[in-house]
Amino acid sequence: MGTILVCDDSLFQRRILTSIVEKNGHTPLEAANGRECLKIATEEKPDLIFLDLLMPDYDGFAVLKDAREQGLDIPILVITADIQDITRNDCLKLGARAFLNKPVDHDEVKAAIREHLGTQS
Repeated sequence: MGTILVCDDSLFQRRILTSIVEKNGHTPLEAANGRECLKIATEEKPDLIFLDLLMPDYDGFAVLKDAREQGLDIPILVITADIQDITRNDCLKLGARAFLNKPVDHDEVKAAIREHLGTQS
């Protein structure tokens, strides 16, 4: 199965997502902020990234922008409580592959993993 990086400044949210990732047979990696996310993504080359948008200091928008500029070819799925269309559109323009709303739904996360990794999780 795949390796999936979960980036969220909330430990609670990371635990929820890593649990879903593990239950579906994948290996989770964790990042507590945007800088850590880019560092891990560059070094570990995960198969997929779940990225929170609103984080202090170095947010998800900065991660999307820098990932694109660095040429990281890793699908990034944004997970956020911000459901505005403008936010969604901005993320997609910056290279996000999908946009999931918080609170996360197990079945939606599972379907997103399957769609973007091409697995039968």
